[in-house]
Amino acid sequence: MERISRYILVLVAIITCSIVLPKVFWMAFEKPVRAPFVMYSCVLNDFTVFDPIEKKWIDTKGNNYTREEYEATLPLFYARQLMVSGTMPDTINGIAIDVHEMNRARSTFRFKPEELDGPQPRLFPLFEAESGRANLEMPEDYFRITWRMEFIDAKTNQVSEEKSRKFSAALFQKGFAFPATRIAGIPTTRKSCDEGYLIIDSANQLYHLKMMEGIPYVQQVVLPDGLKFKYISCVDFRDRKFYAYLFSDNNEIYILTEDDYKLVKLPIDGFDASNCELVILGDMFHYNVTIEAENSVKVLALNYSDYQKVDEYNQSWPKLAERSEGKIFAALFPFQLSLTNPNSSFNRFYFDFSAGFACLVVNLLFVGLHAGLLIRRKAKMHKHIVDFVLLAATGVFGFIAVNFFPNKFFD
Repeated sequence: MERISRYILVLVAIITCSIVLPKVFWMAFEKPVRAPFVMYSCVLNDFTVFDPIEKKWIDTKGNNYTREEYEATLPLFYARQLMVSGTMPDTINGIAIDVHEMNRARSTFRFKPEELDGPQPRLFPLFEAESGRANLEMPEDYFRITWRMEFIDAKTNQVSEEKSRKFSAALFQKGFAFPATRIAGIPTTRKSCDEGYLIIDSANQLYHLKMMEGIPYVQQVVLPDGLKFKYISCVDFRDRKFYAYLFSDNNEIYILTEDDYKLVKLPIDGFDASNCELVILGDMFHYNVTIEAENSVKVLALNYSDYQKVDEYNQSWPKLAERSEGKIFAALFPFQLSLTNPNSSFNRFYFDFSAGFACLVVNLLFVGLHAGLLIRRKAKMHKHIVDFVLLAATGVFGFIAVNFFPNKFFD
């Protein structure tokens, strides 16, 4: 029993070391890489790059700019600053700049991988889209879509049968296959209007649902064969061009246009929703699409009117594992255990094994070092075979653990 208890303590020590030591290492030696800020200039018809480390503003041709000159190349992005300084142009590319139209076309969309792998709500508020009020008001009930669509009163926790039957029937008549596998919307009153929810049923078909004067409005969106969506983010932009950004299982990015419900595939490649951050900034002339991965940044400029690609910018740098601190880490630590992950919103155990064979050599060195300590103590080697196996597998973590809880106390 004593030996079993000792190995339990050793295992706990290994787990603790594999969580703490890598964090201490990265805190001490990691040199974070800051990605440049890249925007497409409608004045230069070229990308402008701000280097946050060297504090430089350049374009792709190598021309340097002062901060004021750089801001002048992006008049729609820095419009407020240019208006304050009195340098905002009246026309750009022969088009008169109207402040109202400029603000109407402006949009911002951000996505992080943790949004894809995170807890999802189970109940949703359905707002009245035609209330006649200036502001949206929170409803008194919330809905879920399981074997039917159910509305649950927030105060009494009772199902509103009449409303539930009415909306369930409306979905069923449009061919909806219960239950819903994904429900996407903007469940807040802080939006210009309510456009309801985009819902994927169990047959991977897409539907638009909202409530207009208490009556359900349901519209099926015709999808090409084989197209499946793993993520939907509804938007509330002033130009009212589309309902949402949709990510397919193949990491293709679509938009769903308003009123005519057309799916438009954006010419964006190199995006992986599981490990890439995405930022899309829109203005009167372009959509500036930034895809940031661990070791690269890719920026595309799309035409505002037809979403066609205008230009593309790419920059990369060595991955963390390829840099000197990454190689030292891979040799010293055979693996890393963490409770969090930047690409997930869940707290759970995340194992990250080191690549290469350097860690195996280091592990064997720790085996030899431990054998030397045992010889010095004149210990019996056959009683430490399990320790040697642990050292060969866990390296420095096991070395600390088996020496913190040594076998000699139980000999």
